[in-house]
Amino acid sequence: MDLVEVAKRNSVIHNRHPWELARFEVVNDLLKNVIKNEEGYTVLDIGCGDIFFLLKLCELYPKSDFYAIDIAFTDEIIAQLTKLAEGKNISLFKTMDEAAAHLKKPADLVLLLDVVEHIEDDHGFLTSLKNNKAITTATHIIITVPAFQKLFCSHDHFLGHYRRYTNATLLKTIEKAGLTKLKLGYFFFCLIPPRILQVIKEKISKPDLTVHTTGLVEWNKGKGMTDLIKNIMLLDFRISKFIRSITGLSLVGLSNYILCKKSV
Repeated sequence: MDLVEVAKRNSVIHNRHPWELARFEVVNDLLKNVIKNEEGYTVLDIGCGDIFFLLKLCELYPKSDFYAIDIAFTDEIIAQLTKLAEGKNISLFKTMDEAAAHLKKPADLVLLLDVVEHIEDDHGFLTSLKNNKAITTATHIIITVPAFQKLFCSHDHFLGHYRRYTNATLLKTIEKAGLTKLKLGYFFFCLIPPRILQVIKEKISKPDLTVHTTGLVEWNKGKGMTDLIKNIMLLDFRISKFIRSITGLSLVGLSNYILCKKSV
């Protein structure tokens, strides 16, 4: 979860939103032929937020080394999250350079999960990342971002997003930065209709953007409802994946993903 959301709650998050749970399953599926559970396999999670995603990955890949990086980290947040990650192979850093100085070897995998949209100069950021000594032509980089600029709403404003993407604009951005696509697509088509309705509603009602939250941090439904919504989103992803496998067509979704590497 984004640290902006965590600060809004000002307490430990116990009830995870089904979107967070479903996104973890989607990204893990996209990485199933990439990530490895072996000594020395190195994963950098840049813009990691409250390290929920890395904690879940640690359960599946306990032998790998994980580095959590977020410029929003304070000494207090690092102390809290270090305690939360006790016994896990997770190290926390405020910057990429700090993390790179502690790496035993170049990164095998970099996670940029709903991060790039927060950066005004996305091309410059990705170019700088590509040129970091921790990144080689063998390093896999997976990026997820929100899709379709016309769906920009109070959710994006609250989180400090500069833009939303399409497959075409995301591909153009990474190629301009010197990265090469391995996989590209959308996920969560089922979330598009409610987002369209939200955008229409906000055009009429003009919400107060100073008090808005995304709702992730406020999720308080029981396990049954959480699992139901999560499973609907995962079914959506599997159907889209199946359709793509037999037709080559990619259904649209509320999020984009791209798996890439540094160009040779």
